[in-house]
Amino acid sequence: MSSGVATAPQPAPNHARSWRSNRKLDQWIAFWSVPFFFNVFGLVFVPLSWMMPPRSPSSPTPHIVDFMHSHNLLIACLILTLSYGLAPVSNGCYLMQVKRMSVSPAFRYSMMIGAITGAIVGMLFPMFCFGLGAFRPGYSSAVLTMLYDFGYLAFIGSLGCFCVMWMAFGLAIILDENNILPKWLGYYTIWQYVTELMAAPVWITKTGPFAWNGLMTFWFAMVLYVSWQIIVYVCIFKAIKNQPESELDNAPSRIDA
Repeated sequence: MSSGVATAPQPAPNHARSWRSNRKLDQWIAFWSVPFFFNVFGLVFVPLSWMMPPRSPSSPTPHIVDFMHSHNLLIACLILTLSYGLAPVSNGCYLMQVKRMSVSPAFRYSMMIGAITGAIVGMLFPMFCFGLGAFRPGYSSAVLTMLYDFGYLAFIGSLGCFCVMWMAFGLAIILDENNILPKWLGYYTIWQYVTELMAAPVWITKTGPFAWNGLMTFWFAMVLYVSWQIIVYVCIFKAIKNQPESELDNAPSRIDA
């Protein structure tokens, strides 16, 4: 007769990792904030407020006044105020990949400063201009026209900030020896933002293809930007997915060191 005590079988260890233990969780949060932010941005600027596509700079004054008195502009500004903080979070996923590259931190700092100034001029200024016009209906038509011009010129005419940001991104990819992102993406990025410099004439023309609602300044640039942004987004996804955990700042070897 065996003197051993029968024991209940032990459950098989669960090797499935909890999503909370994913050491790239912070990067994935930043990554998935990008489509969320752009969807909110598009919802606010297109179907909610119809700030985009941009209205004509030569619109009659009564049309400008009617647009600036729209209550939807106030709702749009409220949503933008709540979602504005996602802009730096979404930029974090790009900056983390640049940090992995064998290039000077100056590229990363240039991207950070470009993102900050671009978001202020290209997002906050238009929001304040359009929202201010709708906030108090007693403004004169001259004041509303000025806010209308200021809002659109800030939104479309502020591409210089973003050009510096993304040119630094493209050069970092090209000069990187670690091949974090494909070289062709760097050349594509530089070409994309050189073409967007065609928005500069919005300050000197009110009609034609180079006005702020023109074929070249807005529509052509928008098609190029959206396609480029999708491609960059896919490449960043692959870079995060393929990043070895040993490189992470929260890797066990670095934490124990």
